[in-house]
Amino acid sequence: MVHLCGDFIYMRVVNKIAVLVSWPREIDMFSAFTEDILDNVVFIVDDLKYHTQDEKHENAKNIIELLGNGVDYVLLSDVLGKLKYKILLSTAQTLHEKVTYCSYLKYIYSVFIGNFIFFSGLSKFFLRVVGRSLVGDGKYAAKFGRYQIERVIGMKVIKFPKGLDVSKLTYPDKQWKGAFDLYFCHSKIDQDLITNKFSNAKCINIGYPRYDNLPSVKSAKNIINNEISGLDPLKPILLWITTIIRYKDGLTDNNIRAWIPFTKKLLDEYNVIIRPHPKTLVINPRMAEELTELGFLVDIKKGRNLGVLYQSVDLVLADYGGSVLSAIYMKKKLILLNMTGEYTYMRKKRMYIDSDVRDNVTTLNVENGVSLVDHVESVVQNNDKLIVNRLKKQYFGDECSHKDIKKIAHNLVTELRV
Repeated sequence: MVHLCGDFIYMRVVNKIAVLVSWPREIDMFSAFTEDILDNVVFIVDDLKYHTQDEKHENAKNIIELLGNGVDYVLLSDVLGKLKYKILLSTAQTLHEKVTYCSYLKYIYSVFIGNFIFFSGLSKFFLRVVGRSLVGDGKYAAKFGRYQIERVIGMKVIKFPKGLDVSKLTYPDKQWKGAFDLYFCHSKIDQDLITNKFSNAKCINIGYPRYDNLPSVKSAKNIINNEISGLDPLKPILLWITTIIRYKDGLTDNNIRAWIPFTKKLLDEYNVIIRPHPKTLVINPRMAEELTELGFLVDIKKGRNLGVLYQSVDLVLADYGGSVLSAIYMKKKLILLNMTGEYTYMRKKRMYIDSDVRDNVTTLNVENGVSLVDHVESVVQNNDKLIVNRLKKQYFGDECSHKDIKKIAHNLVTELRV
């Protein structure tokens, strides 16, 4: 119930742990935290309307399907401004889009003054003198602003990490300042980035709990063999897992298309499972069908337990993003497939963590794609475990430095009773 008193709105506080789910893949991320405390958890499904709605097409519907029957959930649109939960966990991927006085002024500035600065060439001068182009968002300006929503629906708010795919230059997002009481972190790397920018931030290192306590490699292979038809048990399994490539003018699937001529040559000797990024399938619904026709084993299962999938494979082919660090955490042999041009430059300039990884593992450019078969054969046959063990320790430290996510979850349940 909402109680009005003068200019204040008092929202009813729900004595539960709420988990704000923004994307279907987050259910797997949260699973290690929620599985033992479900009676004390309610999932908040992001069903807000976004101006970039194509990316979130049927998002809420897919999340609800994956949650399944018997799981307590509510729609964000139903609780926003009405209920507040005692404890809230969020990946910070839900942003409330609304037009405000400030956002509209920024829009006016970008459209008129910003565009003038850009087309007159003054942007280069300002960039050289003050370190900023001062064009605002230019032609990409929007009248609305995007605002963190966590404080509106949560009392104690916890940031849940969605991967170590972060920029050392821009992480954490400046909008997070004051939005979270506690930050869960994957490693000392993201923990240091947070505390360096937010000096008073409280952090807990949880590792990658979604990749802990997994079945053995043999059991994982059996699971994947049963779930993905067409696997040849006599061939090694390669996982080609791709990110979404975003340019200013939109999304592209070029990171897949550019490498198909070379990865296709692996099909005679290996089972090649490709798992395109979910957003790739939104912008190109035929991509899965095209890859299947070429002979790849396409995995588009919603709610896939990625830990089991990684555990089952002999080598990971990745490009950018969280999958690079996931493979390292899982101690998997790894080859990175580069893009060319603007995207590669952008990631290096923004100092993404996976750019550092490229100094430690086999990395190929498209121009040298013909050598992919030889590199795969060499890496698969190399049984030196010191390499993968050293990489995991370099990026994630010793396993004893991670806090047990199950114990953390039960401690938060105890807080509900206080």
